[in-house]
Amino acid sequence: MSEIKKYISDSIKKVRENPGTIFGLLYPYLLTIVIAVGLYYISNLDNVAKQKVPPLINDTILVNDLTRIPAKSIPPLNVFEIKEAAPEMLSKGKELYKTICASCHNETGAGGGPASVGLNPAPRNLTSADGWKNGMKLSEMYTTLQEGIEGSAMISYDFLIPEERISVIHYIRSEFIGDPPAITDDELTALDQTYNLSAGMELPAQIPIQTAMELIITESQSKVTNVDNALEQTASNKSETNTKLFQSVTSDPRLAFSSLINSDNWRGSEESFILFVTRNINQNGFNGKVFRLNDSEWNQLYYYLLGVI
Repeated sequence: MSEIKKYISDSIKKVRENPGTIFGLLYPYLLTIVIAVGLYYISNLDNVAKQKVPPLINDTILVNDLTRIPAKSIPPLNVFEIKEAAPEMLSKGKELYKTICASCHNETGAGGGPASVGLNPAPRNLTSADGWKNGMKLSEMYTTLQEGIEGSAMISYDFLIPEERISVIHYIRSEFIGDPPAITDDELTALDQTYNLSAGMELPAQIPIQTAMELIITESQSKVTNVDNALEQTASNKSETNTKLFQSVTSDPRLAFSSLINSDNWRGSEESFILFVTRNINQNGFNGKVFRLNDSEWNQLYYYLLGVI
């Protein structure tokens, strides 16, 4: 007992004389604890690495199809007639601004509209002259509306016709920009050359992909039916002279009928028909015997096929 007390007394004395000695005394215990924790971790590694929360996997994929947009004729625009903003143009611009711009840029033009929350970069303050990506000239603002600004929430407003874009620009310049850059004739000429505004444009209609696929399938099925009908007709009239002539100059009647049905270029004249057949021999179902046909046989074959398909 006296030896234990002496050991403890000596240990305390050493710590007082050299505080670092306590680490040496505790080191064996700390090492034992670390080793025990390590062994426990290794023995339970499978459980530690196991994903406890099952991943969320959508059982369906939502695909948004294209919207149906009718064909549109964009009337020609005389850029020099819109150099000055007429009252009706400003009124139209104000209406459009409130409809498509104010949600981000605010009705005051200072930004911070209800739809701007979380957008980075934030919609610009139209009342400030600083930091305009494309500039404050009419032509530069037109470029922004036409093409949008990549890397921002500013989309392209190409669904507006040119006159509508100009109306919005005039309204912004008159309402929010204190001293907008003057509009020059050279600037308007360059704008017209860039976007060909004076020529007008015909925009094709846009239909949903699903609808387009259905139309293609329907059209293809119709052609297949026509080919089948033509083959059936030739099969039922094998003894006729015209049928025999057709069969003698074709290596693949189905391919020949398919080639003819998929193109209307040959229908215009007998010369067009001869050119169509001889240009792609063997690839269009016809064979080299067509080169032995005389003028009367070509005429006979042409009108026969017009009647069949």
